Amino acid sequence: MTFAQLAQFSLGAVLIILLPGPNSLFVATSAAQVSRRAGWQAAAGVFISDSILMIAAVAGAGTLLTGGSLFFRALTLIGGAYLAYLGFGLLRRGVQLLREHRALTRAEATDDSLNPIDTGAGPDDAGTATSPFRRSIATGMLNPKSILFFAAFFVQFVTPGDPHLWVNFGVLAVIMQIISLTYLAAVIAISSRLGHRVAGRPRVVAGAHLAAGTAFCLFAVKLATASF
Repeated sequence: MTFAQLAQFSLGAVLIILLPGPNSLFVATSAAQVSRRAGWQAAAGVFISDSILMIAAVAGAGTLLTGGSLFFRALTLIGGAYLAYLGFGLLRRGVQLLREHRALTRAEATDDSLNPIDTGAGPDDAGTATSPFRRSIATGMLNPKSILFFAAFFVQFVTPGDPHLWVNFGVLAVIMQIISLTYLAAVIAISSRLGHRVAGRPRVVAGAHLAAGTAFCLFAVKLATASF
């Protein structure tokens, strides 16, 4: 591959990775709500799922996911349902935090005492506190549009009949993962810092849960409607 081709691929990869999506949102949510370690666990899931999808795309799995295929429709519906599950979990947790905050405010007004509000991660935080690695892999693997994207993107730089197909693919895959690692490292650092700063502000924490939950639900609708 020429230097110009590598430069074009790198530029395209940067622009694509910077686009917001459910994977990066899940990494940010895990880092902000749980810990930086949870964010890296989620990022590891992204790396593995993306690697699997890239290999599948180059191997020709994208041909099974044409827009009108039954398999594509089924997978988009399943993926949309999973993203909706994550979104509703975050929305439920946000509403719970708002109720706890209001109850504490009323109690303080009447000089009553309640337990401190837990603004950290809870069992309903869309699973970000439990198995962020596995949930991140599921988020990536249940998005058939990712396979279609990788198939459409990589086919511009690799030729199926090329004797050096897998060598060239390996180089491109490493470049994309390095760019993804750099981006997700910044996402984790920023999200974790913001999470610590707002930890003592329950209304802000609740708002973040509601915003993230809404975003996941919108991603779910977008993915599910892609099958029609």
